[in-house]
Amino acid sequence: MEVVVKLEIPAGKIPADPADFLRKRTVQACGIASANLLNFRILKRSLDARKKPDVKVIYSILAELKDGTVPVNATEPPPPKTEPWHLPEVKHPVQNPVIVGTGPAGLFAGLILASAGCNPVIIERGKDVDRRKVDIDQFFIDRQVNTESNFLFGEGGAGTWSDGKLFTRIRDPRCDFVLQQFVKAGAIPEILYYAHPHLGSDKLPEIIANIRKKIIALGGTFLWDTCVESVNPGIEFEYLTLSNGEKIKAPAAIIGCGHSARNLITSLTKYGIKYRMKGFQLGCRIEHPSGFINRSQFGVETPCAALGAAEYTFSSRPFGAGNGATTFCMCPGGEIIPAVCEAGRLCTNGMSNAARDGKFSNAAIVTTLQEGLFRTPAEAFTFLDEIETAAYQAGGKDFAAPAQRALDFVYGKTGSLPRETSYRCGIVPRRLDALLPDPVRFSLSGALRHFDKICKGFAKEGTLIGIESRVSSPVRFERDPETLMSSMKNLYIGGEGGGCAGGIVSAAVDGIKLAEALLTAK
Repeated sequence: MEVVVKLEIPAGKIPADPADFLRKRTVQACGIASANLLNFRILKRSLDARKKPDVKVIYSILAELKDGTVPVNATEPPPPKTEPWHLPEVKHPVQNPVIVGTGPAGLFAGLILASAGCNPVIIERGKDVDRRKVDIDQFFIDRQVNTESNFLFGEGGAGTWSDGKLFTRIRDPRCDFVLQQFVKAGAIPEILYYAHPHLGSDKLPEIIANIRKKIIALGGTFLWDTCVESVNPGIEFEYLTLSNGEKIKAPAAIIGCGHSARNLITSLTKYGIKYRMKGFQLGCRIEHPSGFINRSQFGVETPCAALGAAEYTFSSRPFGAGNGATTFCMCPGGEIIPAVCEAGRLCTNGMSNAARDGKFSNAAIVTTLQEGLFRTPAEAFTFLDEIETAAYQAGGKDFAAPAQRALDFVYGKTGSLPRETSYRCGIVPRRLDALLPDPVRFSLSGALRHFDKICKGFAKEGTLIGIESRVSSPVRFERDPETLMSSMKNLYIGGEGGGCAGGIVSAAVDGIKLAEALLTAK
């Protein structure tokens, strides 16, 4: 028989390897003999930090007991919220469809199509993760941007070097499939039950490479250093045109590029593929000493192993005029990176390794620019290009980042900066509040005041570093609600670049849906 047991344990009492400890606690909670517990597994793990520093870890344990055992403090397992997802059966799979992009959407679309025997061809403008890492390391030496291989472009997409957060608010059975595939590719099994799982930017390259190897073993093919410029004109997909003029014909295509592929997105709209403008986010990256965040969230500067570096998610929703703002992509114990793919422009992002043991923690603070401000994608991208150019110039034109104490941002002054930062290209004191449009400045200033109330010292201890301009796409391509096909027959557009996802898991799920749609198309 199976029962569910809830354990509430002080974090400091949990050992680094908690398996035996949790087994004993499960036996005690059930009030049974140890021999009557046949097996157990963790369904969910979360934290209760309401009474700092007495932080508790909450476990939901599924325990398998010997028949006839009568437990206490246990409940019956709840029915599954959704049916498990299974790959649809396809008798005559389409052969050699093309997929553009090796981010989560493209990779998981490729995995599904390869598993179905379609032998997909996956096209990536950048390089595989090993060669990509060499180019990223070289950037920090000479500050020369490789426009096709950087923190944004290459195998795995922009998420490869951004902590690998797997938390999502979507409720879809494909989410479990995505997490399971990551585990099979080398991720720690804890991501299956952590409330806020992550992979770590030091682990992600190997995990992504293993998914790629599986796709190849199933018949898929990867084309690296191959930039797609456009699709054919007309009402039905026939071919892709590469930047070198070459054409690649295919029976169908999935475009799962990231939203930094601005030229490709713009070209798709020029070919008459239906889209609509939508709201998108803009803001800054904020950095604090990790010890400050740990104290504010856990009540201690150095948390125990069971807790690790502290996270936060803050939102500001003011009454009356003005938009709210929210923190996004929080990287505990991480570093700020230059998310750049072109010379002369600067955007910042955050990443952290699996251990999250760095001296600093960072997050984006962003507000939404509402739909209707821009008529076309070209207008929106030009607006963002100009802000990124201004940030680059304000930093001194060598990818150092303009920076401003958060409290100085609120009061509109330059001020001094802390001596240390995680941003390896350096920071210079500049008025970030003056670089941003008034509505964005107003929203961020109000949010910082609010965050400082709920986390005392947040504005005083925080430093805003660079502009966060690559959070989401201003464009959403229209799709048939049943077939998920774009307005061009046999062309499927999705993921973050298509305006249909936000984050690793949701993009991967969208890629799976597009692959399913292609497989079942009539």
